[in-house]
Amino acid sequence: MAGLFDLVTVDDLCAKLDHDYRRVKADSADAFAAFDFIVTAWHLLEWKYSGNNAKAQRESLCQQFPVLELCEHLCVSGKHYEPTNPKLQSVQGTFRHSAWKRGFWAPGVWAKGTWQDGLVIELSGTAKEMFGDRLTMEQFADLVVLFWRGPGGCPKESHVAG
Repeated sequence: MAGLFDLVTVDDLCAKLDHDYRRVKADSADAFAAFDFIVTAWHLLEWKYSGNNAKAQRESLCQQFPVLELCEHLCVSGKHYEPTNPKLQSVQGTFRHSAWKRGFWAPGVWAKGTWQDGLVIELSGTAKEMFGDRLTMEQFADLVVLFWRGPGGCPKESHVAG
């Protein structure tokens, strides 16, 4: 089996990344959208440079671009609850920075932006040296899309087929 449903090429996964990015930008406090974006961003590397023959190239790209190390660490943490691979050293932790617990108020009670509510990634290692102590989910998503829209990455903006 190659791919999944309509997601069968690298360009299709690029379109999914753009779709997930728009969801993050629309609501950067949506943990479901953040999870989808992170998983897509990490696995796009495996789709673009697939197979065992490209493993060294993937590892080299991760060393060159700390944003990819962040993608891997966040993806593995999200999928497996806690990473056990000692090489994953980019993320200290994640948390929601909010005035209220998610769901405390009914949707629409307050205008968007009235109260602070956002997802935050605390960095460590090379990522901290490059990006600082923390990134909001929106800042992280912007960095990822900037990387994937760079030379040799995805088309400037893709659209989900279907």
